[in-house]
Amino acid sequence: MKILRDTGATLDLICNKYVKPHMYTNEKVWLRTPLEESLICLPLVEVEQDCEMGHVITKAAVLRDSLDQGRYLLGNKTAALLDDYKTKEDVQMHMINAVQTRAQRKLLEMENEIQSQSIEQFD
Repeated sequence: MKILRDTGATLDLICNKYVKPHMYTNEKVWLRTPLEESLICLPLVEVEQDCEMGHVITKAAVLRDSLDQGRYLLGNKTAALLDDYKTKEDVQMHMINAVQTRAQRKLLEMENEIQSQSIEQFD
């Protein structure tokens, strides 16, 4: 399957006809795709990509067969992981969770703020 880099997408997208039942993670995500006008709820699958950019295991939202364009849409988070993989030789292959809730983002921001404050105290 061809891979198309979508710089406007956070999440990877894959068509249902390329997905096997064991790939589903029992997670869902609400999003607006380039092919839909309204928000839709899509299931997530664990996808292993092996291409000239590198090898990664990530999560992708599953589109229905009628939206098939014959391409895997590569989102920003997976592309960033592949870029890191190319620049660092010691990067381990791992799965990323491309979906971040508001609570997770808030927790990460609080951790970063605490870390920056502790660094300022040592200066």
